[in-house]
Amino acid sequence: MAFRLVNSTIGIAPRLNQTVLGLKSVGNVRAVTIFQVASFHASRAAGLQTTKVVRDGASNFTPSLHLYILLLSHYRLQGFIKGSVNDAAVLPARDKFFGSYHWFFERMISISLIPLTAASVVQGAHPITDLLLGVVLPIHCHVGFDAIITDYLPARKTPTLNKLSTWGLRGATLLVLIGCYQFNTNDVGMTELVKRVWHA
Repeated sequence: MAFRLVNSTIGIAPRLNQTVLGLKSVGNVRAVTIFQVASFHASRAAGLQTTKVVRDGASNFTPSLHLYILLLSHYRLQGFIKGSVNDAAVLPARDKFFGSYHWFFERMISISLIPLTAASVVQGAHPITDLLLGVVLPIHCHVGFDAIITDYLPARKTPTLNKLSTWGLRGATLLVLIGCYQFNTNDVGMTELVKRVWHA
């Protein structure tokens, strides 16, 4: 059934048009309804009358359009769902880098920064503290930037950009880890650097 909008003294109200466009359901294919809006008149006299549909939707309904709508309704887009509603759900394989394991790892990395930072402030520069900070801090930053890539450049919408960003982040994290190791072993270390910058 189609809807027709009418202009009356009360206002615009939908009124059910009892004409059916001649579409029948074929097998699993749903019939598609076409809605047509009537044109409105601005004159006062015409406002008291019901407007008429100037052109019926069925007159422009060609066989090619009919086939196209039937195909669209039969092969409708189902997003990224595979199978049907009757298929059993396939559980993903357990992975130590995803799910609750990944969340626990992120929390432990974040929490471990608290005693490492406190030890560096209280004890001062120490090779072991600097080495641990040089590993934990870049990994903590990597996890945060990886979450940004996952949220704003998802692989489902931007697969190429997601892959480039992910591998770029991995390369940058590796370079930072190497740089922190070199700085802690061949220079003053991270704690002493922060102390010198703080008192500069």
